[in-house]
Amino acid sequence: MTSADPPRLILYSDGYNHPFARSSEALADIAKGMGLATEITCDLADALAPLRPGRDVLAINALRWSMTQFERYAADRPHWAGRLSDGHLAAMAGHVTSGGGLLAMHTAVICWDNQPGWLGLLGGGWNWDRSYHPPLGPITVQPSPAFAAPFEIVDEAYHHLDPAADCEIMATADAGEGPQPVVWRRRHGSGRIVVDALGHDARSLGAAGHVAILEAMLSWLCEKETAHDA
Repeated sequence: MTSADPPRLILYSDGYNHPFARSSEALADIAKGMGLATEITCDLADALAPLRPGRDVLAINALRWSMTQFERYAADRPHWAGRLSDGHLAAMAGHVTSGGGLLAMHTAVICWDNQPGWLGLLGGGWNWDRSYHPPLGPITVQPSPAFAAPFEIVDEAYHHLDPAADCEIMATADAGEGPQPVVWRRRHGSGRIVVDALGHDARSLGAAGHVAILEAMLSWLCEKETAHDA
């Protein structure tokens, strides 16, 4: 990633009740360390507008969803509830189909529950009838053998995200209730998608084992599709 015009990481960072500013800066620092130019915005339209077909990675580190599941969210709905429009979903899917990359971080798997196509694009995600997570605390992450040995991290281990059959599981996490798939990757058209359900805060994104996973996943997202890969 040392070309004169490298891929960029365009990061949409926004949402309810998580330290997105700090975790997004931590993610941007990892990308910058790999030679990627980075842009962070709290406006989804601004994140989608500059994407270059087949070249950039769109990252979603956000939490915008219907907020209709519990009345405790009622006061926050006017400001924080959100729906992904058909047009924005089409723009994201088109970006990936044409060869771009998509990285969905942590609460991105909860986003836009009123737009079924979003989880379809990710290949899995939060199901309000099934998914949950134990409290924030120490968990054991088991990466794919290609990365490293298991490591400990303080994070949330999302349970029952149910990745689809075409998803390649890259890491599992165990908070004492058995290993759960938390990092996976999949192909969509000519492009690539990575879901990393870890990353509650900057502490998680600063852990050496997690950094190694993200570096490998960002490298994969930036790779060019070839006839051999197809």
